[in-house]
Amino acid sequence: MAVFRTLALRRMEEELRDFTLADVFEKLRMDDDSFEEWLRSIGLLASPRCSSCQRPMTLNYCYRRDCRYGPNGNNKPFATILGGSFFSQCRIAVVKVFALSYLWVRELGLVKDKSYELGIGHTSIVQWEQYFRDVCCQYFRRNRPVLGGFGHVVEIDETCVTKRKYNRGRIVRRHQWLFGGYERGSGRSFLVLVRRRDARTLLRLITKYIRPGTTILSDCWQAYNRITALPQLYTHLTVNHQVNFVNPQTGAHTQNIESHWQRFKRMAKQKCGINNRRYGDYLKEFLWRRMFGTRGESLYNFWRQVADLYPVPC
Repeated sequence: MAVFRTLALRRMEEELRDFTLADVFEKLRMDDDSFEEWLRSIGLLASPRCSSCQRPMTLNYCYRRDCRYGPNGNNKPFATILGGSFFSQCRIAVVKVFALSYLWVRELGLVKDKSYELGIGHTSIVQWEQYFRDVCCQYFRRNRPVLGGFGHVVEIDETCVTKRKYNRGRIVRRHQWLFGGYERGSGRSFLVLVRRRDARTLLRLITKYIRPGTTILSDCWQAYNRITALPQLYTHLTVNHQVNFVNPQTGAHTQNIESHWQRFKRMAKQKCGINNRRYGDYLKEFLWRRMFGTRGESLYNFWRQVADLYPVPC
C-alpha cells in the first residue's frame, strides 16, 4: 500500500505543479466519475469498493458513494467513498470544491465572484475557505516556525491590530497586539497574537521561536532590555525610531518586519476585515502563503499537505 501511495503522490506532483486556470476549466468539464478517478489517481480519494462487502460503491444524488448492502442485507447506506477524506463533509460537487481551492490559493476574485462563477452559495464558499484555512493551521501546529541560530539575524517588532483610525468607528475595549519575527535571508517569520507586550510575555515568545545564538534586531521598547541577559546567548542590537530608521553605528533596522506588518494588514483589508474569533487562523493563512504561495507551486503544496492530513487507502 505504501508503494501505491508513493506513486499517487508522485502523480500528484506531476499533475498539480504549474496548474493553470485553463486546467481548472478542463477539470470542470469532466463528468463526476472521471474526476473522482483522477482524484483517486493522485491519492486524494479512496478506492471505490466498500471495505466491508467489497462491492462497488455507486454515486447518489448528494455526491456520496454508498454501499447499499449492509451486514443485515438491508438497503440502508453502509459506507461512503468520501469518508476519511478531505471531502467527507462535501454537499456540493467535488470538482467545484477543487476549483474553489485553486481560486483560493491564487487569491482570485471576491466571494461573490466565486459564488457566481462556480454556482456555489455564499455560505458554502465561506465554509470551504475556512476548511482550506484549517489546513494551514494544521501545518503550523505540526511545524512550529523556529528562526535564527548562530550567524543568523532576526528582526522583531510588535504592532497594534485593534487601533481606531482618526478616533472613528467602534470603541475598542481591549487592545490586541501582534508580535512577530522576520529572519533575514530566508524570509521565514512567525506571528503571534498577544494581549500584553510586557517583558514577561515577549521574552517568553522570543525563547520559544528564536534559536540560541541569534542576532536580534529591535526598536528600543523597554520590554526588550533583558534580551542579552537570557541564557540563550542572544546578540541584541537596537534602533531608536524617534531619532532615525537605521542605527548609524551598527546599521541595525527593523524595516523588513515592519513591511511584513503592512503586507498582513493589506491582506486583512482586501478581505474587508477579519473575524476576531478567527484572527489566529488568518495569521496562519498569511504565513502559509508566504512560505508556500509561489505561483505554480501553491496548488500542489496545498493538496500535498491535505494528503498528509487525510491519508486514504489506495
